[in-house]
Amino acid sequence: MQSAETIFAARDQIRHRLEMRLEAFDRGYRQNIGLIGRAGTGKTHLLCSLYQSLCGRDNLIPVYIPPDSLGYEQFVERWIAGLLTGLFLSRSLSPPKDFSSLVSASESLVPKTREQVRRVKKMIRREKASFWMRELFALTGVMAEETGKKIVLMIDEIQSLDCLPVSDPYALLGKEIMVAKDTFYLVSSSKAQRAREIFRDKLSLLFGNFEVLEMQTLDFQQSVEFLGARLPGCHLQDAQKKFILAMTDGEPVYLKLLADRLRWMLPSAESNHLSEDLLVEAFAHELFDYHGRIALVFDSKLESVMGLAKDGTACLRVLLAGAEGRRKVANIATYIDKGTAETKKILQRLVSEDVLVKRGAFYVLDDPLMRFWLREVYKKRQCLYTPDTGQVWTELKDSLRQAFHQVSAEADRDITQRVETLFKEFRNDLVAWDGRRVRCPHFAEVLFRPTNGRIFPLVARGSNANWFCQVAQDRVREEDVALFLEDLKRTRRKLQQKILIALGGIEQNAKLMAQEAKIQLWGLRDFNVLLSVYDLPKMIDWTGEGRHETTVGTLAQSLYPAERP
Repeated sequence: MQSAETIFAARDQIRHRLEMRLEAFDRGYRQNIGLIGRAGTGKTHLLCSLYQSLCGRDNLIPVYIPPDSLGYEQFVERWIAGLLTGLFLSRSLSPPKDFSSLVSASESLVPKTREQVRRVKKMIRREKASFWMRELFALTGVMAEETGKKIVLMIDEIQSLDCLPVSDPYALLGKEIMVAKDTFYLVSSSKAQRAREIFRDKLSLLFGNFEVLEMQTLDFQQSVEFLGARLPGCHLQDAQKKFILAMTDGEPVYLKLLADRLRWMLPSAESNHLSEDLLVEAFAHELFDYHGRIALVFDSKLESVMGLAKDGTACLRVLLAGAEGRRKVANIATYIDKGTAETKKILQRLVSEDVLVKRGAFYVLDDPLMRFWLREVYKKRQCLYTPDTGQVWTELKDSLRQAFHQVSAEADRDITQRVETLFKEFRNDLVAWDGRRVRCPHFAEVLFRPTNGRIFPLVARGSNANWFCQVAQDRVREEDVALFLEDLKRTRRKLQQKILIALGGIEQNAKLMAQEAKIQLWGLRDFNVLLSVYDLPKMIDWTGEGRHETTVGTLAQSLYPAERP
């Protein structure tokens, strides 16, 4: 079994893609990389791991630029120090710890680069920011030419350049990217929306395009492995695993903090067989206690949200609306007592800051644990009129137990019932995700046809829409697609959608057959996106290979992940 750190930090597909790009860069072909994903998915850990693996390589100089700086002068020092530190490490030398010593010690190694550093430092006080920033960004090219080595420049949280004292730092960086052929740019961002704008509008330049790799939350199989690695010797029943996954949605930070809490609590238990009560207690402490670390994560997020607008409380009320299941503009406007136009502005700001996700006509707080916390802890605390929080604590544990049993009951439901429930929620809504745009019409009837036990045919009819679907829990094979095509031939009605819901994944040849026949493919992740949009419980299943594929390799020009199941 993989270690928890490995699962947390380096998804095999993304790490493999990075290594491929570095090998190509070493041979003279450069494809810069943009690594995006919300906070806590392991981007910084991955950069750190990659940085360490590059140290000591004769032909490369690794450079890491951290995301936080105390003003632009410190930003300049950290950029310079990152470059010089990488130089020392590439030569297997121990770099000096303080900035002045580092710069002084570099003079004998790279005198031309040292002279450029001196020039940048002088310009900060005398010249416009655009002048010294251009020279700062050019330092990598100077060092590459002087040393004969190529440079791997990692900029963590690329959107932090917004704080620099120029109107458009990305235009300056982009010009350098175009000419610095011996510098490989690997940047990360936890603000996916902002990062896509930067790649699309600022850095989509000749020889400077960025390939966008998305680090998502752990899939269900990875989450189970992560829990096993963090809780060695602890026996988790399937119902407990499904509850944990339904609550956390595979968010690595939540899984780690919950596992730490359980490890601390387990020694006092009679055995390492986790009880339902102990699991509920662990969740309750993490969500309720003022020292619960997951609660502190949420408090920190709310502080950030409060700072997004003059009336930060309106932003908070929008989050509460999302926690209560209100996802459309009109419903949210009613909840927060604002006009539609003003509500749209607030929603757009929250989307731009990656607090909410816009999925067509829906605005979703895409974090089930935070939604639960807002509803069961934060909102109830706002309604207290005494310092006694005992009632909130009691109700929280009751809600957790209820959620546990709801997850178990949902897991026992037949898949046909779950699909039928979803389709009956449609109200002629436009839903968008991962580059897909699907109009979900109101259906008057949803019917399942006789089945062979592997594939469940479904017909959904509305006044102006007819869908024909096949639902498969097991991995889809070529013969399953062939059967679907035969069923389509016998269908007399004009179809607006032909959909294969491949919850167990799909073989490559079967996928090609379906795509050639213009059959839309939904995987488990796609199905769960729709369930989440309509505030229905997700389907939790970690069995089967290829069930949850990570999307990689999408170019900045399109900015959409590749189609999957």
